[in-house]
Formats: sequence, structure tokens, C-alpha cells
Amino acid sequence: RGMRPAFAPGTPGKALYSDTNFQVLQLVIESLDGRLYAESVQTRIAKPLGLDQTFVFEESSLDRYPDIAGILSGAAPFEAPHAMASFQADGGAVSTAPDALRFLRSFVRGELFPAADLGEITSTWRRVMMPLTYGTGIMRFSVPRYMTLKAVPEMIGHSGASGTLLYYVPSKDVYLVGALNQLAKRSMPYRAASELLGAI
Repeated sequence: RGMRPAFAPGTPGKALYSDTNFQVLQLVIESLDGRLYAESVQTRIAKPLGLDQTFVFEESSLDRYPDIAGILSGAAPFEAPHAMASFQADGGAVSTAPDALRFLRSFVRGELFPAADLGEITSTWRRVMMPLTYGTGIMRFSVPRYMTLKAVPEMIGHSGASGTLLYYVPSKDVYLVGALNQLAKRSMPYRAASELLGAI
């Protein structure tokens, strides 16, 4: 309560990324839905879309930790299953590339919510850190032409601290889905995405 805000809510062009906001949203979902967040994800998203290999990693999933792809910090394995179980709504989903692609297509095509809502959540972009801007719960990766040798088209979606990419490229109708599982080299997924798009 004693912390001063970085800026007033709704300030044009301003955004501040906060994992805590996703944790608060998880509590809101659990309160409104009357069940655990992981159960809501299974009931409302995974089952309807047929995402058989997707689940929220939580304390009850700790025995599955050896079965998921390992995360690295540089060359060293990052072993923190209990920390990962605490993330949940702010990055604790486990999935496969085919499931993630199905989710992203459903998100973009209006199978999860009315397609018109996508226009609303992407209507205003706020600067977070170059070259990322934020809509409402969605990222835009857009590199100015003067910073690249080849033009890189705009991508919308989301990415994560462990090198996860989940982006749609509207100008090319291309989906980029993958995970590098690398904590130390934060720019690596974006370089890979830019090179892939440059080759298309």
C-alpha cells in the first residue's frame, strides 16, 4: 500500500508488465468459477479445443516434472519445480507445439471468444520495452525498419521469460509457435522469429 504507482491507470501510451496482475486475475477466476484455476483451464479451454497435452503445472503436477522439457539458464539446468508450480496463471502452462498452435488459431479466429473482441484488445498499444508493446493481455512484436536488414512483419500474441513464442503474423497469415526453454538469453526467441519470418 505504501508503494507509489509508476503512473495513473489509463495513462495513454503507458504500460507496466506485472506477473502479479496475472496472479490476481487467477484469484478472480477461481472466485467467480468456484474451482481451482487449473480446473477452469481444463474445462473452459483445453477440453473444448481438444488440447490433450496441455495442463496447468501446479503442486498436484509435481510428479510430472521429469516428463516435461527441461529449462536451461545458459548451459545449466534450471530445476525449480515448486517455483514453477506457483506460477500458474502467470506462465505455468505446459503444452506441446501442436496444442499451442491449435490454441493460437482458436484465439485469433474467435473460437474462444467473439472474434470482434480481438479488435478491441488490439486497438490500443502501450509501450513496455522496445520492441514490445501491449494491448489488453496481448503483446505486439514490431521492429522498426531502420533497426533491421530485412523488414520484419508485425506479430501479435505472447512470449515468455523461458523463450516461449506464441505469435500470429496477420500480414502473412503465419503462426509461430515454439519454445527454446532458455532463461539466460532473452532475445534469442525474437531473433529466431525474425530470421524465420525473413526466410518466408
